[in-house]
Amino acid sequence: MELEVFDIIVFVTGIILGFAAALIFRALGKKGAMAKHQSTGATIEALQNELERRQVLADDHFLQLNNHLQGVEKKLADVRKTLNEGASSLSTVEFTKPEAEPESTTESLSAPPRDYATKGQTDEGMLSENYGLHRQTIEEPKRTI
Repeated sequence: MELEVFDIIVFVTGIILGFAAALIFRALGKKGAMAKHQSTGATIEALQNELERRQVLADDHFLQLNNHLQGVEKKLADVRKTLNEGASSLSTVEFTKPEAEPESTTESLSAPPRDYATKGQTDEGMLSENYGLHRQTIEEPKRTI
């Protein structure tokens, strides 16, 4: 009888200790997860700040580039003006002021894509609108039941 009581006490003690260990591991897991979550949040904030910093740098770069281009355009206009004045005083040649090209002329310069595939005179090329759209009639065998 003593052995059976001892087995029951050991069994109940094991259950209690197992439950206590599970609670301790769960508490430690929550602390670790919380710390991991906080570090992930800090990492996301650092990445967001880095992205914003780089965006500001890119904006500043393009603003400076635009300012430099405007300065170059002014200098080019001054050089053209000086050239025209010098040419008019030294020779009889007159230079015409270059006009800005309309955008429609640049669009008309581009041609549609060409079909370089080898084909006969009556065959359609791969860039044709009807290429590959021919239906092939397939005769299905008749099924009898």
